[in-house]
Formats: sequence, structure tokens, C-alpha cells
Amino acid sequence: MKLRSMLVTVAGLAAACGGKGKPAEVKKPVVVEAPKPPPPPPPPVCVPATEPALIASATSNGTDAQFCASDGGDASACFSVGLTDGKYAAMAEAPAPQSPSLAAGKAYLQTTPTEVKVCVTADSGDASCTTLKPKVGRGASEPIVAVTNDAGTTVVAMLGDAAAGKGVAEVWDVGKKRKLATIKYAKGDYKCGSAAMLGDTVYISASVCAGPDARGALYTAKGKKLADVGGKDFGTFGTSGVQVDGTQWAFLEEGAGTIAIQDVATGAVAKTIDLVALWAGDDKTDGTRANGNPGESALVRGGPGELVVIAGSPSAGSIGVVTTDSGELKVWKACAAAVEAKPDAAPADEPTGE
Repeated sequence: MKLRSMLVTVAGLAAACGGKGKPAEVKKPVVVEAPKPPPPPPPPVCVPATEPALIASATSNGTDAQFCASDGGDASACFSVGLTDGKYAAMAEAPAPQSPSLAAGKAYLQTTPTEVKVCVTADSGDASCTTLKPKVGRGASEPIVAVTNDAGTTVVAMLGDAAAGKGVAEVWDVGKKRKLATIKYAKGDYKCGSAAMLGDTVYISASVCAGPDARGALYTAKGKKLADVGGKDFGTFGTSGVQVDGTQWAFLEEGAGTIAIQDVATGAVAKTIDLVALWAGDDKTDGTRANGNPGESALVRGGPGELVVIAGSPSAGSIGVVTTDSGELKVWKACAAAVEAKPDAAPADEPTGE
């Protein structure tokens, strides 16, 4: 009996341990993979910190501003910037620059050393041209420098010896083919003039010829001076007016320190807007700077009631969005890309080591 009990016990133990039945299932441990780190953010789009940094091809569609920045030589890079988020993106090609005027000008000029041909394109695509013959000096070899208004009814021709202080701006009535006025614009050291037509108003900016300093003035088509652009001591080197509405035009001070909004029909300055915040932090000595390098920045129209300033050096590509009614300024600072210094060329009479 004891032997039989022992056999029964052993059989029971074998059955309990599995015996000849199905083996117990062994579950594999679950392997949890560690989450992959997110990819690094793309590098910021930076504007080359060249000096000079000349802003060209500037424009805006009301949502973005577009421009190219150049060092004055072969190096140029183009960008777009969101006006509401300050997001910068590189552009493969230069944008078409914004027209200073709101009107769709259909007039263009063709000039020779002795003639100015004014052509106006009709809706059909055909152009009718009128030739003007200002009196020029004997032996003139360079084409006449001239501008016209959008309608092609008035022409301003820059004549005379500007460097000697004898430059004049002749205003011509195209339809009548006759001269309306001769404007002697030189004043002191400001002798070398450039012109533009702001509607029916003549704008002349006279520079010191050899340096980045100019002063502008507004004249009627009959040669009467209306006012200095922007008021006394407002620099106009390298800048032009931007039409805001009707006879209201905005002028960027040559160092982009202020904007003047002026009625070009009367000469009255409606307001000036301070742009110091655009340059804050760009002076390594005390953290503030009133403006940038003369003639490098640009001004364009932005969204409704807005003007956009695109800064040259030392804050190349930074954006100031101005609300014209309130004068409020919103600034987007550009990331500055380091510019690799070019090695100096060895003098021709020194060995190069090769």
C-alpha cells in the first residue's frame, strides 16, 4: 500500500509540473523604444552683415516685404520678411521693385545727347511719342538725364555743369513742346542734382557730389519753390518719395532716422515719425543709435495705412513697420550673417611663394 501511494504521489507531482501535457507559455518581455528626439530646427535665415549694405529691389504686397541687400559689388542676396511674424526667407531671384507712385504710369523716355523722346503707351499697346530738344552744350556726348510724370505730360531735364554749381533743371510741357521753367537748384555745396516727378510736382535732390549728403526741395511745374523736403536739414541722399494717398507723399531721411509725410502740392509737412527704435542696440558703445549709413535704406508701402522701412548697415535687412496714422513702429530685427573676409591680394612685385 505504501508503494502504491508513493507512485500515485509521484504521478500527481509530474502532472502538476506539466508531465506530458502542453508546456506553459513563456511571454517575451515587451521592449519599449525610447522616443526619437525631434529634428533640430532649421538654421535661421540671416542677412549678410556687409558694409555698405545697399537695399535694392524693395517692395511689399502688404503681407511680406521683399528686398535684396548688396555690398555695392558683386555680392547680393534677396529675402522676404513676414510683416506680422518677422519670419525671414531667402529668395532665389530679385523681386520687381515697387513703383513710388500709386498710378499706373504708361509714359517712358528715350534720350540722346541732344533729344528727349517722351512716349505714352495707349490701352491698345501702341505708343505715341513726342520729341523735345533742350538746348545743350556744344559737344555733348552723354544722353540727357530726364524724368517724366506718369501721364507723360511734363518732363524735367537735368542740364548744365552741376559740379561747378551751374546745373539747372528745365521743366517742359510735352504737349506744347515748350520750356515752362528753369530751376537753378544749387545751394552752397549742394550742387549735383537728381530729379523726380511726384504727380505734377517737381522734386529735386541736390547732393555734395563727392559724399553721401543731400537736400531736397519741391517746385511747381513753373519753377516756384514750395518747400524743403522734410523741413530744414532733412537729408535726402539716396532716397526717393513714396506716394501715400493723393498729394501725400512719404520721404525717408537719408540715414533712415525719420519719415516725413508731406503734401507735395502745398509743401506742408503733415507729420514726422521717429525711427530710432529700428537702430536701437546697433551702436556697440552705448547701445543706441539714431540712424544708419546714409543712402542705404529703403521705404515702401506695406498694408493699408502702413509704410515699411528696410534698413541698410549696420542693421542690414531689419524691418520697421510703421502705422502712418498713429506713428506706431513695429521692428523685426534681422539675423546677421558673418561675412568672410577676402584675403588681400599680394602686390605685383612681391613673390607669392608658388
